[in-house]
Amino acid sequence: MLTDIIKNRRTVRAFKDKKVERETLEKLLMYASMAPSNGNAHPVEFLVIDDKEKIDELSNMDSYSTLYLKECPCVILFMGNTELSTTWLEECAIDASYFQLLAEEEGLSTSWINVVRGNTSGKISYEEYFEKNFGVKKPYKPMCLIPVGYKKRGTKAHEDFDVTSKVHYNEF
Repeated sequence: MLTDIIKNRRTVRAFKDKKVERETLEKLLMYASMAPSNGNAHPVEFLVIDDKEKIDELSNMDSYSTLYLKECPCVILFMGNTELSTTWLEECAIDASYFQLLAEEEGLSTSWINVVRGNTSGKISYEEYFEKNFGVKKPYKPMCLIPVGYKKRGTKAHEDFDVTSKVHYNEF
């Protein structure tokens, strides 16, 4: 049930040394691509990075937040074609969220690294970094990295909480 998947999905940064099959990734990315799209434009594309040297390069992108990628078997860059849709950013976020839930259902774990704005520890923009190191050129813009793999250890499920203080009806 989707509610169980949402409750159990947690950010994971420690992965087993176990390959994620490309067939599995392509299936999950296909379903993630079925997310809503403004005017059916589907501006989201994916760069699957499963080469160990390329992942090592990614792990050094930032001084702290990407170091854990060294032991991740696969990282997916979600990016949008800015010429196809003005809502590429939102659509990337929706596709990435769908992907994370689908991965959890498949027994895989994920985390999220924002690369839509900001700079690497080397002080170059993420956009420039992905162009230089991975060939991502305009009109494509990077949005997030989703590391994906089999988690090393268990994680605690979310607990139910009272949402009523955050819910407003008819006016704020």
